[in-house]
Amino acid sequence: MRIGMLLLFLVCSSGLAGQQGIVSQSLSQTEPNWSTELISDYTLGSRILKASKLGSQATYHYSLEALRNFKLSGRYYLQAGIEAEQYAFSRSDGNAFPGSLNSFNAEVALSYWSGEDFFPLIRLEPGFYFTGNHISLNSFDMPVRIAGGIKVRDNLHIVVGVTADPFTENPVLPIGGINWKINDQFNLRAVFPKPRFSYLPNKTWEFFIDGEAMGGGYRNGPTPDRRTNNAVLEYSDLRAGAGACYNPTRDVSFEVIAGWTFQRRFNYFHAGPDYPTRGSAYFKMDLSVSF
Repeated sequence: MRIGMLLLFLVCSSGLAGQQGIVSQSLSQTEPNWSTELISDYTLGSRILKASKLGSQATYHYSLEALRNFKLSGRYYLQAGIEAEQYAFSRSDGNAFPGSLNSFNAEVALSYWSGEDFFPLIRLEPGFYFTGNHISLNSFDMPVRIAGGIKVRDNLHIVVGVTADPFTENPVLPIGGINWKINDQFNLRAVFPKPRFSYLPNKTWEFFIDGEAMGGGYRNGPTPDRRTNNAVLEYSDLRAGAGACYNPTRDVSFEVIAGWTFQRRFNYFHAGPDYPTRGSAYFKMDLSVSF
Protein backbone atom coordinates (compact mmCIF):
# COMPACT_ATOMS: atom_id res chain seq x y z
CA MET A 1 0.00 0.00 0.00
CA ARG A 2 2.84 2.41 0.84
CA ILE A 3 4.50 1.66 -2.51
CA GLY A 4 1.25 2.37 -4.34
CA MET A 5 0.67 5.67 -2.52
CA LEU A 6 4.25 6.77 -3.16
CA LEU A 7 3.97 6.02 -6.87
CA LEU A 8 0.56 7.70 -7.08
CA PHE A 9 2.10 10.85 -5.63
CA LEU A 10 5.01 10.56 -8.07
CA VAL A 11 2.65 10.14 -11.04
CA CYS A 12 0.56 13.18 -10.15
CA SER A 13 3.47 15.43 -9.27
CA SER A 14 5.50 14.52 -12.36
CA GLY A 15 2.50 15.07 -14.62
CA LEU A 16 1.67 18.46 -13.15
CA ALA A 17 5.24 19.65 -12.97
CA GLY A 18 5.35 20.64 -16.62
CA GLN A 19 2.80 20.21 -19.32
CA GLN A 20 5.30 18.22 -21.38
CA GLY A 21 3.93 14.88 -20.06
CA ILE A 22 5.92 11.72 -20.43
CA VAL A 23 6.56 12.04 -24.17
CA SER A 24 7.07 14.86 -26.65
CA GLN A 25 3.83 16.62 -27.59
CA SER A 26 2.10 17.98 -30.63
CA LEU A 27 -0.38 20.58 -29.41
CA SER A 28 -2.22 20.72 -32.70
CA GLN A 29 -3.72 17.22 -32.36
CA THR A 30 -7.34 16.71 -31.29
CA GLU A 31 -8.15 14.02 -28.76
CA PRO A 32 -10.32 11.12 -30.05
CA ASN A 33 -13.53 10.06 -28.28
CA TRP A 34 -12.88 6.35 -28.73
CA SER A 35 -9.73 4.21 -28.76
CA THR A 36 -9.89 0.64 -30.09
CA GLU A 37 -7.25 -2.04 -30.67
CA LEU A 38 -7.34 -5.54 -32.17
CA ILE A 39 -4.32 -7.83 -31.73
CA SER A 40 -3.86 -11.27 -33.24
CA ASP A 41 -0.78 -13.48 -33.22
CA TYR A 42 0.27 -17.07 -33.80
CA THR A 43 3.18 -18.93 -32.21
CA LEU A 44 4.43 -22.01 -34.00
CA GLY A 45 4.51 -25.32 -32.17
CA SER A 46 7.10 -26.02 -29.50
CA ARG A 47 7.50 -28.89 -27.03
CA ILE A 48 6.89 -28.56 -23.31
CA LEU A 49 10.13 -29.65 -21.64
CA LYS A 50 8.67 -31.73 -18.79
CA ALA A 51 5.74 -33.05 -20.82
CA SER A 52 7.20 -33.98 -24.17
CA LYS A 53 4.61 -36.76 -24.65
CA LEU A 54 1.99 -34.06 -25.21
CA GLY A 55 3.69 -33.21 -28.49
CA SER A 56 4.40 -29.89 -30.16
CA GLN A 57 1.96 -27.19 -28.98
CA ALA A 58 1.11 -24.05 -30.97
CA THR A 59 -0.62 -20.95 -29.57
CA TYR A 60 -3.27 -18.70 -31.11
CA HIS A 61 -3.77 -15.38 -29.33
CA TYR A 62 -6.14 -12.47 -29.78
CA SER A 63 -7.09 -9.37 -27.79
CA LEU A 64 -9.84 -6.83 -28.42
CA GLU A 65 -10.04 -3.52 -26.51
CA ALA A 66 -12.52 -0.63 -26.78
CA LEU A 67 -12.23 2.48 -24.59
CA ARG A 68 -14.31 5.65 -24.30
CA ASN A 69 -12.25 8.76 -23.50
CA PHE A 70 -13.69 11.33 -21.07
CA LYS A 71 -11.83 14.60 -20.57
CA LEU A 72 -11.21 15.51 -16.92
CA SER A 73 -8.93 18.54 -16.89
CA GLY A 74 -6.23 19.82 -19.21
CA ARG A 75 -4.63 16.78 -20.80
CA TYR A 76 -5.87 14.28 -18.21
CA TYR A 77 -8.57 11.81 -19.24
CA LEU A 78 -10.65 9.01 -17.80
CA GLN A 79 -10.68 6.01 -20.14
CA ALA A 80 -13.32 3.34 -19.54
CA GLY A 81 -14.26 0.29 -21.57
CA ILE A 82 -13.91 -3.46 -22.00
CA GLU A 83 -11.26 -5.93 -23.06
CA ALA A 84 -11.50 -9.58 -24.17
CA GLU A 85 -8.46 -11.82 -24.60
CA GLN A 86 -7.78 -15.47 -25.33
CA TYR A 87 -4.81 -17.82 -25.68
CA ALA A 88 -5.95 -20.99 -27.49
CA PHE A 89 -3.62 -24.01 -27.62
CA SER A 90 -3.38 -26.67 -30.31
CA ARG A 91 -2.82 -29.41 -27.70
CA SER A 92 -4.21 -29.81 -24.18
CA ASP A 93 -4.68 -32.59 -21.65
CA GLY A 94 -7.59 -31.29 -19.55
CA ASN A 95 -5.29 -31.08 -16.55
CA ALA A 96 -2.10 -29.01 -16.39
CA PHE A 97 -2.46 -27.76 -19.96
CA PRO A 98 -5.91 -26.26 -20.62
CA GLY A 99 -7.36 -25.80 -24.07
CA SER A 100 -7.50 -22.03 -23.65
CA LEU A 101 -6.83 -19.15 -21.27
CA ASN A 102 -9.53 -16.49 -21.32
CA SER A 103 -10.20 -13.10 -19.80
CA PHE A 104 -13.12 -10.73 -20.01
CA ASN A 105 -12.68 -7.56 -18.01
CA ALA A 106 -13.51 -3.93 -17.63
CA GLU A 107 -10.73 -1.38 -18.01
CA VAL A 108 -10.60 1.95 -16.18
CA ALA A 109 -7.62 4.27 -16.53
CA LEU A 110 -6.50 7.74 -15.61
CA SER A 111 -4.48 8.71 -18.69
CA TYR A 112 -2.42 11.57 -20.04
CA TRP A 113 -2.93 12.77 -23.64
CA SER A 114 0.44 13.58 -25.22
CA GLY A 115 -1.00 15.10 -28.36
CA GLU A 116 -0.56 11.81 -30.23
CA ASP A 117 -1.29 9.00 -27.76
CA PHE A 118 -2.87 8.25 -24.39
CA PHE A 119 -0.47 7.13 -21.67
CA PRO A 120 -2.19 5.39 -18.72
CA LEU A 121 -0.98 6.65 -15.35
CA ILE A 122 -3.24 4.40 -13.28
CA ARG A 123 -5.03 1.43 -14.87
CA LEU A 124 -7.42 -1.07 -13.26
CA GLU A 125 -8.58 -4.24 -15.04
CA PRO A 126 -11.28 -5.92 -12.90
CA GLY A 127 -12.77 -9.02 -14.49
CA PHE A 128 -12.73 -12.78 -14.87
CA TYR A 129 -9.57 -14.70 -15.76
CA PHE A 130 -10.24 -18.40 -16.36
CA THR A 131 -9.36 -21.52 -18.38
CA GLY A 132 -11.64 -23.13 -20.93
CA ASN A 133 -15.26 -22.32 -20.15
CA HIS A 134 -14.83 -22.66 -16.38
CA ILE A 135 -15.80 -19.14 -15.37
CA SER A 136 -16.67 -18.75 -11.68
CA LEU A 137 -16.57 -16.24 -8.84
CA ASN A 138 -13.11 -17.39 -7.76
CA SER A 139 -11.79 -16.48 -11.23
CA PHE A 140 -12.35 -12.78 -10.49
CA ASP A 141 -9.14 -10.75 -10.37
CA MET A 142 -8.13 -7.09 -10.64
CA PRO A 143 -4.65 -6.39 -12.04
CA VAL A 144 -3.42 -2.84 -11.37
CA ARG A 145 -0.71 -0.80 -13.10
CA ILE A 146 0.66 2.57 -11.94
CA ALA A 147 3.29 4.40 -14.00
CA GLY A 148 4.55 7.95 -14.46
CA GLY A 149 7.31 9.93 -16.09
CA ILE A 150 10.03 12.16 -14.69
CA LYS A 151 11.31 14.72 -17.16
CA VAL A 152 15.10 14.82 -17.52
CA ARG A 153 14.98 17.09 -20.57
CA ASP A 154 12.50 17.81 -23.36
CA ASN A 155 13.16 14.58 -25.26
CA LEU A 156 14.13 12.30 -22.38
CA HIS A 157 11.92 10.95 -19.58
CA ILE A 158 12.47 8.32 -16.91
CA VAL A 159 9.44 6.05 -16.47
CA VAL A 160 8.80 4.43 -13.08
CA GLY A 161 5.89 2.45 -11.73
CA VAL A 162 4.54 -0.78 -10.32
CA THR A 163 2.21 -3.59 -11.38
CA ALA A 164 0.11 -5.66 -9.00
CA ASP A 165 -1.78 -8.90 -9.72
CA PRO A 166 -2.79 -11.42 -7.00
CA PHE A 167 -2.95 -14.21 -9.63
CA THR A 168 0.80 -14.11 -10.31
CA GLU A 169 3.79 -15.58 -8.48
CA ASN A 170 5.18 -12.10 -7.75
CA PRO A 171 2.01 -10.14 -6.93
CA VAL A 172 3.81 -6.77 -6.94
CA LEU A 173 6.55 -5.92 -9.42
CA PRO A 174 8.38 -2.63 -10.12
CA ILE A 175 8.49 -1.41 -13.71
CA GLY A 176 10.63 1.29 -15.28
CA GLY A 177 12.90 2.44 -18.04
CA ILE A 178 13.50 5.46 -20.26
CA ASN A 179 11.65 7.09 -23.12
CA TRP A 180 14.14 8.92 -25.32
CA LYS A 181 13.26 10.69 -28.55
CA ILE A 182 16.78 10.71 -29.96
CA ASN A 183 15.78 12.85 -32.96
CA ASP A 184 12.93 13.08 -35.48
CA GLN A 185 13.80 9.67 -36.93
CA PHE A 186 14.92 7.55 -33.97
CA ASN A 187 13.10 6.81 -30.73
CA LEU A 188 14.01 4.50 -27.84
CA ARG A 189 11.28 3.44 -25.44
CA ALA A 190 13.15 1.05 -23.16
CA VAL A 191 10.30 0.39 -20.74
CA PHE A 192 9.27 -3.00 -19.33
CA PRO A 193 7.20 -4.96 -20.32
CA LYS A 194 7.36 -3.77 -23.96
CA PRO A 195 10.61 -2.03 -24.96
CA ARG A 196 10.98 -0.76 -28.52
CA PHE A 197 13.62 0.95 -30.67
CA SER A 198 12.10 2.72 -33.69
CA TYR A 199 13.21 4.28 -36.95
CA LEU A 200 10.68 6.68 -38.52
CA PRO A 201 11.68 7.74 -42.06
CA ASN A 202 8.46 9.77 -42.37
CA LYS A 203 5.08 10.29 -40.68
CA THR A 204 3.55 7.26 -42.39
CA TRP A 205 6.02 4.48 -41.64
CA GLU A 206 7.80 3.15 -38.55
CA PHE A 207 10.31 0.29 -38.52
CA PHE A 208 11.31 -1.20 -35.19
CA ILE A 209 12.74 -3.99 -33.07
CA ASP A 210 10.98 -4.74 -29.82
CA GLY A 211 10.53 -7.16 -26.95
CA GLU A 212 7.46 -8.15 -24.98
CA ALA A 213 6.52 -10.00 -21.80
CA MET A 214 3.01 -11.37 -22.33
CA GLY A 215 0.65 -13.46 -20.23
CA GLY A 216 -1.02 -13.19 -16.84
CA GLY A 217 -2.73 -15.14 -14.08
CA TYR A 218 -5.77 -17.41 -14.54
CA ARG A 219 -7.95 -19.66 -12.40
CA ASN A 220 -7.80 -23.22 -13.70
CA GLY A 221 -10.96 -25.31 -13.90
CA PRO A 222 -11.70 -28.61 -12.14
CA THR A 223 -9.18 -31.39 -12.87
CA PRO A 224 -8.45 -34.87 -11.46
CA ASP A 225 -5.07 -33.65 -10.14
CA ARG A 226 -5.26 -31.94 -6.75
CA ARG A 227 -2.25 -29.78 -7.68
CA THR A 228 -4.00 -28.19 -10.65
CA ASN A 229 -7.65 -28.53 -9.57
CA ASN A 230 -9.06 -24.97 -9.39
CA ALA A 231 -5.48 -23.75 -8.90
CA VAL A 232 -4.05 -20.43 -10.02
CA LEU A 233 -1.99 -20.68 -13.19
CA GLU A 234 0.47 -18.03 -14.31
CA TYR A 235 1.14 -18.15 -18.05
CA SER A 236 4.05 -16.18 -19.53
CA ASP A 237 5.49 -15.64 -22.99
CA LEU A 238 8.84 -13.86 -23.43
CA ARG A 239 9.56 -12.75 -27.00
CA ALA A 240 11.41 -10.36 -29.27
CA GLY A 241 10.94 -9.42 -32.90
CA ALA A 242 11.13 -6.88 -35.68
CA GLY A 243 8.31 -5.20 -37.53
CA ALA A 244 6.82 -2.34 -39.47
CA CYS A 245 3.96 0.01 -38.67
CA TYR A 246 1.86 1.81 -41.30
CA ASN A 247 0.00 4.99 -40.27
CA PRO A 248 -2.11 6.22 -43.21
CA THR A 249 -3.73 8.77 -40.84
CA ARG A 250 -3.07 9.73 -37.24
CA ASP A 251 -6.22 7.77 -36.23
CA VAL A 252 -5.29 4.47 -37.89
CA SER A 253 -2.25 2.31 -37.20
CA PHE A 254 -1.49 -1.16 -38.57
CA GLU A 255 1.63 -3.11 -37.68
CA VAL A 256 3.06 -6.54 -38.43
CA ILE A 257 5.79 -8.28 -36.43
CA ALA A 258 7.78 -11.47 -36.81
CA GLY A 259 10.11 -12.81 -34.17
CA TRP A 260 11.05 -15.50 -31.68
CA THR A 261 9.34 -16.61 -28.49
CA PHE A 262 12.19 -17.62 -26.20
CA GLN A 263 9.99 -19.44 -23.72
CA ARG A 264 6.36 -19.98 -22.84
CA ARG A 265 5.66 -21.17 -19.31
CA PHE A 266 2.78 -22.80 -17.40
CA ASN A 267 3.45 -22.14 -13.72
CA TYR A 268 1.15 -23.42 -10.95
CA PHE A 269 3.21 -21.56 -8.39
CA HIS A 270 1.02 -22.38 -5.35
CA ALA A 271 0.79 -26.10 -6.05
CA GLY A 272 4.19 -26.80 -7.55
CA PRO A 273 4.00 -27.87 -11.23
CA ASP A 274 6.04 -25.58 -13.48
CA TYR A 275 6.31 -26.33 -17.19
CA PRO A 276 8.58 -24.27 -19.47
CA THR A 277 8.61 -24.77 -23.25
CA ARG A 278 11.18 -24.61 -25.98
CA GLY A 279 11.44 -21.53 -28.19
CA SER A 280 9.52 -20.96 -31.39
CA ALA A 281 8.79 -18.38 -34.08
CA TYR A 282 5.75 -16.12 -33.91
CA PHE A 283 3.84 -13.72 -36.18
CA LYS A 284 1.70 -10.82 -34.98
CA MET A 285 -0.71 -8.19 -36.36
CA ASP A 286 -1.98 -5.14 -34.47
CA LEU A 287 -4.68 -2.74 -35.68
CA SER A 288 -5.47 0.46 -33.72
CA VAL A 289 -8.29 2.84 -34.66
CA SER A 290 -9.31 6.05 -32.87
CA PHE A 291 -12.29 8.25 -33.68
